[in-house]
Amino acid sequence: MEKDKTQKSGKKGISLISIILIQAAVIVYTGSSVCNKLAGIAGNSSGSFELLGHQFGGLFGMRLFWVFMAVVCLGIYAVIWQQIIKHFDLSIVYANRAFAVCWTFLWGVLLFGEAVKPLNLVGIVIVLAGILLVNSDAK
Repeated sequence: MEKDKTQKSGKKGISLISIILIQAAVIVYTGSSVCNKLAGIAGNSSGSFELLGHQFGGLFGMRLFWVFMAVVCLGIYAVIWQQIIKHFDLSIVYANRAFAVCWTFLWGVLLFGEAVKPLNLVGIVIVLAGILLVNSDAK
């Protein structure tokens, strides 16, 4: 009966392609967090910041640029997200959106050299377990 309800609504179950599409949208969403952090860094008193091991400094207006880029990321995400929720079950989509926590953590470590703490890893494992639980129930 559950299968019939999914077919009647026209929404598809979970597949590798659907997970990739959802994660692509989530990556765009987490790009706004990266831009917001860069805006905060660019607005510090010295006006300089480090990204991927390179020092950038004295760039006038960089704070405004990064805020604008955050808004662009959110706008793109909104358009993509509306298309995704039209085609997939909301329970699956929103469970996979929780992966934003993992992407944000990854960007912090890779781009900004943030420390990896054991409790961060425990939290990510819990989030992943929840996503896997919801995705496995959907099949």
